[in-house]
Order: sequence, then C-alpha cells, then structure tokens
Amino acid sequence: MTIRLPYQGMIKMLAAGAIMLMLSIAMLLLLENKASAHGYVSNPSSRAALCASGVNKNCGLIIYEPYSLEALKGFPAAGPADGKIASANGLFAPLDEQSSTRWTKVNLSPGPTTFNWTLKVPHATAAWKYYITKQDWNPNAPLSRASFDLTPFCNVPYKGQPSGSYSDTCNVPSRTGYQVILAVWEISDTANAFYNVIDVNFGGSPGTPDTTAPTAPAGLTASNVAATSATVSWTASSDNVGVAGYRIYNGSTQIGTTSGALSYNLTGLTANTAYAITVKAVDAAGNVSAASNTVNFTTIAGTTYPAWNASTAYTGGSKVTYNGVNYEAKWWTQGETPGSNSSVWKVIP
Repeated sequence: MTIRLPYQGMIKMLAAGAIMLMLSIAMLLLLENKASAHGYVSNPSSRAALCASGVNKNCGLIIYEPYSLEALKGFPAAGPADGKIASANGLFAPLDEQSSTRWTKVNLSPGPTTFNWTLKVPHATAAWKYYITKQDWNPNAPLSRASFDLTPFCNVPYKGQPSGSYSDTCNVPSRTGYQVILAVWEISDTANAFYNVIDVNFGGSPGTPDTTAPTAPAGLTASNVAATSATVSWTASSDNVGVAGYRIYNGSTQIGTTSGALSYNLTGLTANTAYAITVKAVDAAGNVSAASNTVNFTTIAGTTYPAWNASTAYTGGSKVTYNGVNYEAKWWTQGETPGSNSSVWKVIP
C-alpha cells in the first residue's frame, strides 16, 4: 500500500526541516566567529577552564572554547542577563547550571590573590574588574545580580593591549564557604567584555588554602622518535580536588603543557640530540607535583633540507625545513607557511 502525504503537509515538513537546518548553520557560524576569541582566567581556574581540563564534567561545547565567554560590557547595568552570567548570555548554557555541588571549587583565602588570564587574541583594554558573591547568597539559585556585591572588590583601569597573558593581584574580601568570583575583562575597541566565573571555597577566616600537590605522573614513555619530533605518554595523576593539567620538561626547562591530556607531541626538536623528558601535574590551586620518571631518547640523524622561503614556488614532493621541522609539499604552493595549520605541507623525518 502506498501512503501519500497531503501536499500541504509535505510543504510544512520541508519548511520545518529548512528552519532546523538554518538554525544549526547559524549556531555553527556563531561558534566559528567566536573561535578566534579571546581570553579566560587560568589561575585560580575558572569554571570554564576546569571544564576544558576535564575536571568539571558535562560542560558542553565550552570544553573547546573556554576563551569565548563574551557579552556586552557594562556590568552590572548591562552585560549578560540574570541566570546567564556564567555562560555570558547563554551560548554555553551548561555553565549556567547552579547548585552547591555542581562545580569543582578552588580553595582560596581572603587577602592578596593573583588572577592569571590566558589571552588567545589581544585586545585594546579598558579595565579588569572582579566581583564576589554576598556572604548570604543562595548557591542553589541561578546566578543573578542579586547574588553579587555589585561594587567590584578589584577594579584595574588599563590602557594598552596585553598579549599572551595578563595578571592582577587583588585583595579578596573575607568570606566563608562556597562563593563565586566574577572576573570581567572589558575591551575598549569593541562593545563587549569577557566574563569568567570562578567557583571558590573559603575555609573560614583566615581560610584554608589547598596546599596538597597532585601525585607524580607515572609510566612516562616515548614513542615515534624521529629527527625533529617525538611523542611522550604517561598515566594520570590524582589530586584531592582535581588535576588541572600537566607540564612537560626537558631537563629543568618547561617545553610544553596539556589541559588534562595524557600525551604530548614534541616538535621542533634537533636531529641527533639527546633529550631527558619528565612530566609534572598541576592542580587548580597551582600546586605542582613531583616529577615523573625520566624518559631518555636521542632523535635520529635527520636529513637537512633547504630552508623554506616565502617567495619560492614549490611543487608536490618538494622538501624544506622550517623552525627545525622538515616538511614535504603535497602539491604546488607559494607563500603558505609550513605548520600545523597548513593543508599543503606534511611533516617528514
């Protein structure tokens, strides 16, 4: 038996499908536009940073973009709506879930505290502002302006364009128990600001900070050792609150970090050179573990190719060296810089 949909019903179904497709595309474009943005509080670790490192769970897409919490500036008169403060107006809605047990807390004490920002894209800056919840706020209700003392406990006017990282040392007011700090980076060259909430636990005056370091990573091994690259892997550390990430060292020099990943690709190494790699874990309070076991390896004696030149035309199969790494062109190219973002160049030994 053949079932035929009425013409009008079919039109409605097609229209509904088209609307859903347009909404999906709009969301993807919005995420893509924000992907080049901008900055987040990395220590003491913000709610979004702990999502990105895997300490906070079930966070949604913010795990890929902890630096994209952007809304209109001018808080508290403007800015994200009540109930959407943590997500900077709802694009990353899971961040707005609020209860006394939903999020991992960073132990904090009243008094001087340094807030470190990781900046993905520099912006001309007007100010950095920090707010804290009232002592009697309700941790089981959505975050709203009524939750906060609306006079910032730290207000740092700024003229300039910080790049890479930035820090403020502020005098945090006395509180007890679970509180939320709202850190705001106000931009001067756009109408927006970046909003980060930090879930903190005060152990009472003068406070009981988290001073327990994670356990040392174990089982460090090296693989895929080539002339200019290698991969190191290890097993996870544990911590009384949560491991925020790992630092990779060659001897005493830090050469890389991960936000919870248990492996790291070393690139830009020197051919026929000995390396002594260790890994340390770090928690949200900045406590650093003892070093893992040391893994020693020597990169293979690699072939040296001509240095890449932006004005040279290369054909498929051409080999060059750029920043200590060897590359081979997949097809004709000129002016495209070798690296992880290049589609035309592939890494070779």
